[in-house]
Amino acid sequence: MYRTDDILSTVRMFREEQLDVRTVTLGLNLQECASYDADHLCKKVRAKILQRADRLVAVCDAISQKYGIPIVNKRLAVSPVTWLLEGHGPDTFLQVGHTLDEAARDVGVDLIGGFTALVQKGMTRGEQVYFEVLPRVLAETQRVCASAS
Repeated sequence: MYRTDDILSTVRMFREEQLDVRTVTLGLNLQECASYDADHLCKKVRAKILQRADRLVAVCDAISQKYGIPIVNKRLAVSPVTWLLEGHGPDTFLQVGHTLDEAARDVGVDLIGGFTALVQKGMTRGEQVYFEVLPRVLAETQRVCASAS
């Protein structure tokens, strides 16, 4: 049961402290999109994002309006691209970066994370390629977020 003072405290936070939801994130596993053919891989990535995330923004907006709570960012998080692209060259990494950016734009999200390398235990050849291509991907895309850990 909700206590009256808890409800009033929450209302006060909305009014006086501009409480909001910073980000809503939908996570997608893209590993099933792996392919030796870059074009086929990108088509599969794009199709999965469009299919799974097509209603994310609409649902967030409906919830925001219903409860009067602003949702600042709508975000996708995909499995690390280095897992998906091991064995591919720089051109494929760049192509996938553009595909992620375009699909994120098409579903209306603000950010797409997952252009990522997990290198805490050493680097594979694919992760080396990732770091070679990373500056260009970030310069040529608007919504792609990158990380390394």
